[in-house]
Amino acid sequence: MTRAHTDHEYEGELQQVRDHILLMGAKVEEMIAKSIRALVERDSELARAMIAFDDQIDHLEVETDDLCLRILARRQPVASDLRFLTIALKLVTDLERIGDLGESVCERVIELNAEPPLKPYLDLPLMAEAVLGMIHQALDAFVARDVERAQQVIEKDSVVDAFYAQIFRELLTYMLEDPRNIGRAIRVQSIGKHLERIGDHATNLAELVVFMVKGKDPRHAGRREETEHRMPHGVLFLCTHNQARSQMAEGWARKLTRVRVWSAGSEPAAEIHPLAVRVMQEVGIDIARQRPKSIADVPLGDIDTVITLCAQECPVLPAPLRQERWELPDPAEASGEEEMAAAFRRVRDELRGRIERLARQRS
Repeated sequence: MTRAHTDHEYEGELQQVRDHILLMGAKVEEMIAKSIRALVERDSELARAMIAFDDQIDHLEVETDDLCLRILARRQPVASDLRFLTIALKLVTDLERIGDLGESVCERVIELNAEPPLKPYLDLPLMAEAVLGMIHQALDAFVARDVERAQQVIEKDSVVDAFYAQIFRELLTYMLEDPRNIGRAIRVQSIGKHLERIGDHATNLAELVVFMVKGKDPRHAGRREETEHRMPHGVLFLCTHNQARSQMAEGWARKLTRVRVWSAGSEPAAEIHPLAVRVMQEVGIDIARQRPKSIADVPLGDIDTVITLCAQECPVLPAPLRQERWELPDPAEASGEEEMAAAFRRVRDELRGRIERLARQRS
C-alpha cells in the first residue's frame, strides 16, 4: 500500500515538472509573439507589458529548478527519470533565456517607436513566425518524446539564420544610403539578432529532447546526412499572384505525394483563376476551396523546399531552404478563350509530370 502511494506521488511530481515546462514554454511563445506585434503596430505599451511579463517566466524557472532538485534529493531517481530531470533543469534555462531575449526585443521596440519608422517590417515577422514554430515544435517533441520532430527543429535553425543574414544585408544598404538611418538600423538589426539567438535556444531545446529519449547527445556531431535526394517534408509553391500555376501545383502535389504542401505569392489575387479550377476538375482534382495566400500566411518553419513557378518578379526566400525554379508560362496571358484553356491544360500537364518526377527522384 505504501509503495503504491509513493509511486503515485512520485509520478505526480514528475508530471508537475512537465506541466511547469509547458507553461513556461507557452509564456515565452506569448512573449515573442506580442513583442513582434508591438514592433509592427508600434505599440509601446504592449512592449512595456511584455517586459514586466518576463518576471512570470523567471519565477517559473526558479519553481521548476526547486522542484527538480527536491525530487533528485528525495527520490534518488535512476536511468530515464534521472535523465529527464537533468534535461528539465537545462530546458528551463533555455526557456528563461528566450524570455530575456524577448525582453531585449521589447526594449528595442520602445526605442524605435520614439522615432519615425525606418522601413516596413516584412522579414522580421516572418522570422519570428519561424522561431515560434521551432519553439512550439520542440515542446511538442518533448511531450511526445518524438525524436524525429525534434530533429526537424534542429534542421530549421538554418532558415532562421538565413533570415537574419538577409535582414542584415538590407539594413546595411539603408545605412550606406543615409548615415541618419544608422541608429534605427542598428536597433532593427538587434531585434533580428535576438530572434536568431532565440532560434539557437529552440535548437538547444530540440537537442535536449533527442538526448532525453535516446541517451545520445546530438550536439557537435557534425551535419546530418545530406537530404538532397530525399522527398522533402514540406513544399511551398511560389508564384506572384498565387492564382493559377502555384494553385494547380499544390493540387497535384496533394494528390501525388505524401508531403505537406502550400502555395503562396507576394501579391496574392482575390481568387483562383476559374480556368485553373476547371482544368483541374477535368482530371478529378478539386481546388475550388483553395484560396490565394501571402507568404506571411504560410508556416515557413515547416517548409524545407521552395519551388518558384514564375519567370520573373517572384518573391525570394532565404537560401538554406532547398530551392528549385520551374519557369512555366503564365497561361492567363494567352489570347482567346480556347487558346487560354489550352494553355492552362498544357501547364497543368507539365506540372503533373514535374511533380511525379520530383516524387520518384526523392523517394
